[in-house]
Parts: sequence; structure tokens; C-alpha cells
Amino acid sequence: MRAYLPISHDELAAFLNSGSKELESILAPTPFYVGENEDLGEEEIEYLLSLEAAQSALELRSSNKAPGIVLAIELESKQVNTVNENSVTLNSAITWEQVQCALLLFPDEEELIWFATQEIEINMGEWK
Repeated sequence: MRAYLPISHDELAAFLNSGSKELESILAPTPFYVGENEDLGEEEIEYLLSLEAAQSALELRSSNKAPGIVLAIELESKQVNTVNENSVTLNSAITWEQVQCALLLFPDEEELIWFATQEIEINMGEWK
């Protein structure tokens, strides 16, 4: 299951350094969320969730010029503890290996910018 984590720059640096991160919950396409958006395809639902995460990420920025940062995480079903409306709670930490990409939303922009996992560390100095 693909899930979306709004994250601050400092949290991203710590996650990258440690290789794992404890989370209580993460945005995910739960059966309830999918049911509420039954007229949309899987990719459209994932895009909506990534935009929700990006809006939340804007509140985590260290400056007004910095982008909101979202990590797309591939969850294993055994990590999911409970399913909520548009999120799941986890029973174990996520690992850096589960990160699929970073999605950035810059202020006053509407489109997310995609960065491959291997590009995150190289570019994150520009995301402050």
C-alpha cells in the first residue's frame, strides 16, 4: 500500500541519517477513502492523498520559501495496525528502503514536483 508522509526538513534529515522512523499514523488509500472516491481510479486517489499530504507539509516548513515535503512510502500490510478514514496507524517503524520518492509542493504552486529516492539527499539542501 502506498502511503504519504508530510515531513519537515529536519525530520527528513534525521530519517535519512538513521534509516528508520517511528510514526503513529500515515495518509493511505483506506477502503473508506477509496469508497468515498469510487468514481476515481487508483492513480487519481493516490494523487489526491499526495496533495493532502503536501498541504499538511506546507505547515512544517522551516521558511516561507521552502517547499512542503512529502515522502511516498510503500507499506507492508503487516505494518498496518488500524485503518482510519484516510490514514492507517502503524505497529512498526518505517525504513528508508520503503521510501519510493519525494514530492515537493512549493508555495503558490499547484503541481507536485517528483524526486527519485536517490535524488533526495543530493537536493535536500535546497529545500530549506
